[in-house]
Amino acid sequence: MKATLPNYWAAASLLFIASGLLPGCGSGETTTSTTPEPTAVSDPTVSQDNSAKTSSTDSEQPRRQNERWTDANGVEYLGNVPLDVFYDQPYTVASNQTPLGGIAANSSQSEPAGGAMSGGAMSGGAMSSSGGMSGGTTPAFEPDTTDTASVTGSDKSAGWAEIMPMETLTTEVNSLRNFLNNSLQSVGSYNRSMLMVAPKAASLAVLSGIAMEHPEALNWKEDAIYVRDLAKQMNAESLQPGKKDQDRLLRLFEKIANILDRSKPADLEEPEASDSFPDVAEMRLIMMRMEAAEKKLKTEAGSESAFSSQKEMIQHEAAILGAMTHVVTLPGYGYEDDPEFVGFAKRIVDAAKEIRNATEVSDFSSYELALTKVSTACQECHSQFKNN
Repeated sequence: MKATLPNYWAAASLLFIASGLLPGCGSGETTTSTTPEPTAVSDPTVSQDNSAKTSSTDSEQPRRQNERWTDANGVEYLGNVPLDVFYDQPYTVASNQTPLGGIAANSSQSEPAGGAMSGGAMSGGAMSSSGGMSGGTTPAFEPDTTDTASVTGSDKSAGWAEIMPMETLTTEVNSLRNFLNNSLQSVGSYNRSMLMVAPKAASLAVLSGIAMEHPEALNWKEDAIYVRDLAKQMNAESLQPGKKDQDRLLRLFEKIANILDRSKPADLEEPEASDSFPDVAEMRLIMMRMEAAEKKLKTEAGSESAFSSQKEMIQHEAAILGAMTHVVTLPGYGYEDDPEFVGFAKRIVDAAKEIRNATEVSDFSSYELALTKVSTACQECHSQFKNN
């Protein structure tokens, strides 16, 4: 993993230093200005009636924070802060991810984190042990969505090979199959697990859709469209407790199980070939699986000893997290053209890859940092979009 140091931290540091110069932000001491006498200019954002005029007799008077003026040497100021400390295009600077020289790959300093995790919340103010800055929020930026085109564009199979290893896909499908089998055998077991049936069926539909596009071989790949359609039918209507839905779901599941066992039933209806991911799985159900993955990584691999002993689980959950996150950015869910949403999702997908990389080289600090990136991106995304 190539380490990067985003340039927006340099901008943020300058702004932080500059903010100490603003009236009301310092220690309260008055410093006599040694700046040459300024020449007044009007602030275009302030009406002419209220704009301050600068002359040689008031050059040392305190400046308003929104007052824009030029001194005798032609240097522009906003209040008492020179304008040249501000970047002309801060969003462009913040989104620049060009690596700086001299930082080794897999370094714990690869990128400052937006906050350290403490039970899913941001802890305040100190540096985390992994080298990330805890507390505060990550500056807004205009995300680069170039990398996400690998799956939504013409080379979809290559994208899935990178995001979702086939071994992870088959293991997850088997896990979903076992859950549904145990949950649907009786009315009692169905009623007890009913709330989890819908997200499990949605996950199965998504994974079947990925299997259809994945470049690697799978023994039921040619019939994956039928599995996807049957999983879609499981969520065709809101589930209710009792015999009626338990019986309906069990019949659908038994057909799925037969297909996975390479014994496709002869009476299957032909699926809608034009169905896409949004047609077979609701976003809210997919996000439940994303949330479960993040929670499992934090609770079951939150220490260095657990990290060392749970590498297989970490690899699995990180791949599921990355794949499910990417799916909700695909056309049809309504956010594919929203650069802010896609930017949050890309941060999660990239961090999921970093988690897998950290596991391969047994780097717990990098794992912690990447998991913090996931948590921060999720929190920021929810604050912007959860109620939309």
